[in-house]
Amino acid sequence: MKKRSFILALAALCFLSSCGTTKVTGSGIKGKAAKVQKNYVTILDYQGASFGSEIPQWVVEIGNGNYSAEYLSPIMPGISGKKPFVVVARGDNLEFTKQWADLVDVENQVGDEMQRIVGKAVSASQTGRSKQTGDVKDATLLEQELNMYKQAVSAVELNGLEKIASYWIQKEVKPSKSSKESKVYYEYYAVWGMNKKLYDIQIQNAMNSVDDNTDEGKALKETLSLKLQNMMITSNDEELLSEAEETL
Repeated sequence: MKKRSFILALAALCFLSSCGTTKVTGSGIKGKAAKVQKNYVTILDYQGASFGSEIPQWVVEIGNGNYSAEYLSPIMPGISGKKPFVVVARGDNLEFTKQWADLVDVENQVGDEMQRIVGKAVSASQTGRSKQTGDVKDATLLEQELNMYKQAVSAVELNGLEKIASYWIQKEVKPSKSSKESKVYYEYYAVWGMNKKLYDIQIQNAMNSVDDNTDEGKALKETLSLKLQNMMITSNDEELLSEAEETL
């Protein structure tokens, strides 16, 4: 009996470890390789081009989605010790694009982005809670929770916020090299900054002001603190904002 059990165990082990040289036979059905849609971008003009200037490296980093102080500090004078806020505007008219980024109150832009982050974080917290427990919070209570956090964040003051640098590039985008269809637009980049310690303290004070000391509330506060401390960009381009927020 023991010998028979040993043989059965050995057979099972041999099967699980693909004992021998037996190969799994394919079905012969094969799909096409996935294709990635590529846009062909041409730089038509940029700030300082007429003087033969190079595009600054900090602009290249922002264009590649690297908005944080980690990337900007080594290559951008004036950002050390500050919390950077990157404003990226896109538009057909350069002056209007600049106005959106500079003349519209940048504090309001940053404040609006904070509200967006709060809304998404509270919603994600509720979704996670529902999956774990199966309970769905009452819509009225959820709205109260959302308003409570939004009100706390609205008290954050961006004291000493100042523009450190700005730059513009004109681009042409085509779906393919040979395409006659194209879109020409301007991208305007502006980097603002304020004292990082002051900003982080205000974010922490805002979270501490929320009267929610449950385990769920503490976890949400911690998540929000990190997201708000790491927020980097505001833009008039919804797709660009969504991409940036996914990295938080």
